[in-house]
Amino acid sequence: MSAPPPGSDLDRLGAAHPLWTVGVAWVSRASGPDARQIVARRQGVELRAWTAAELSAKIAAKEIARGWPCVLGGPPVRQV
Repeated sequence: MSAPPPGSDLDRLGAAHPLWTVGVAWVSRASGPDARQIVARRQGVELRAWTAAELSAKIAAKEIARGWPCVLGGPPVRQV
């Protein structure tokens, strides 16, 4: 998992969910170009999604399901 570049959608995602470690995993495809999958980790839980907005929703749902505090530290994550 690689760290997000400053100012990117991943940077905003990390700011919105500061209790999670956010990064990228590249998925290799035999039939076409590699694809970026966004990964978030917290306390042994790993979530993956294709977009920052999708992962933000998954993070919120997981926090609610686990009873974890939902800490939103930045602006809302939007689809770019």
